[in-house]
Amino acid sequence: MNRRLEVCQKKSYSYRFSILMILSVTGCGVLLVSCGSAARIGQGKPQFAPSIVTQPTNFTSRVGQVATFSVTAVGTGPLTYQWSENGTTITGATNADFNTAILTPGDNASTFMVTIANSLGSVDSNSVSLTVGPRAPQVGDLRFQQVDSPFTSSGLSAGGVQSHASGSNAQAFRNSVGTPLSMGTNCTGLNNPLNCTWLFVTFPLPDGMMGMLTTYQSSEIYGDLTADLSTLSVGDTVVTSLDLESTNNAYAISSIQASQASGFSFTSNSVLPAQVQAMASQLGQQSQVITAISYDFCGDVFSLAYAWQGDTNVYDVKVVTTTIDNAGAAATSLAAAGYIITAFGGDPANGFLLVGTRVKGDTLARPILVVMPTSPADLVPLFQSGDAIVGYLVNSAGAGTTTWIGEQ
Repeated sequence: MNRRLEVCQKKSYSYRFSILMILSVTGCGVLLVSCGSAARIGQGKPQFAPSIVTQPTNFTSRVGQVATFSVTAVGTGPLTYQWSENGTTITGATNADFNTAILTPGDNASTFMVTIANSLGSVDSNSVSLTVGPRAPQVGDLRFQQVDSPFTSSGLSAGGVQSHASGSNAQAFRNSVGTPLSMGTNCTGLNNPLNCTWLFVTFPLPDGMMGMLTTYQSSEIYGDLTADLSTLSVGDTVVTSLDLESTNNAYAISSIQASQASGFSFTSNSVLPAQVQAMASQLGQQSQVITAISYDFCGDVFSLAYAWQGDTNVYDVKVVTTTIDNAGAAATSLAAAGYIITAFGGDPANGFLLVGTRVKGDTLARPILVVMPTSPADLVPLFQSGDAIVGYLVNSAGAGTTTWIGEQ
């Protein structure tokens, strides 16, 4: 009997221990519910206030383009997003990614942040800034000397050709971009077309790119000008520079042709020097861009202006007359006012003409480099800068000095 009582007591102890264990576990569950943090509700899934994994970053873009800001956050859904600009809520900007409207110069230096919230709280992102640079020409627009084009914006490739045009010939360089014709003292005498020589340099397109043909042609028969221009009057071709040397019965033309381009058409204009600014302004109102300019045999200003099918931009155009020594300073002033140098020509006797073109109201300064090299190494920073060469001057009277003008 004592043996049975001992067994019963052991069983009773075992039952009491089991009940205590159950109560202890249950008690711990109660304790977790009553004393736990806001990240746990009952015995369901954990609940979390939002936190940011990847912050937005500063963004650089251009007038006429858009900027995109993004944030990555975690937390119990649903998460809500609200972006603000310069401290003011942006209507409709309620996603993790935010695209601005088309940028204007006034958007430069704006700041952006986003607030992310759920039922448990909210968090603000870092404030980030927007840098807006000058407008880039539209992709495929051949009228702007390849400024900010995919063929020049990553730098000019080595391995091109440095050559010259003279007499009556044409040289074409496939899958290359090049400088405009050299301007300055191109002719060393009078009444002989062989006195005239125009320099140029070409650059291969970046790796993997193709479809650009750059051509330089010259003639020792001034009367052939109209016929040569007519040959170039095709929709995928734009004349990029022109020099008329009537006293030597000679001229030279540079042009570019793009396989994917179309819709370009030019008009030629000849006006008195005093009328050139009025003419240029009128062409800009008509969405035309002057790409080549020179003086003809009468001393009038002869120019080519191109329209591009579908382009409705109104352009501000400014024409500056300068000397060979002051051309770099004149180009720098135009770039500081937002102009792209779209045409450059003239001669020492009549002066040199720089044509600056910008979309109406675009006044943000453009980067420009003016280099007067004393050795080939001096040109390396220019070629690596992402600038397109918009001007190339040669001054044989100044010991053969050259001036290179690059612009973005």
